[in-house]
Amino acid sequence: MKIEFDSITINHMSGNAGVFTGSNIQLNWKSQIKENSAMGTVIGDMNRLTHNINVVYDNDAIDMPIKNEPSSNS
Repeated sequence: MKIEFDSITINHMSGNAGVFTGSNIQLNWKSQIKENSAMGTVIGDMNRLTHNINVVYDNDAIDMPIKNEPSSNS
């Protein structure tokens, strides 16, 4: 099977994203991400944001606990 693209455009990559070309293998690929956003997302043209106060109150004792378990593919 052969798939051809004239071009590939990537506008945004997030925490668990990848672009792979050629012969490759991604085994046991994991991603953990924790993100705080006080502003949010602004979409559109000619937006005006003035006199903003953005507050993130994140009082977690443990912010993002991750337990790595043995993989069955190891």
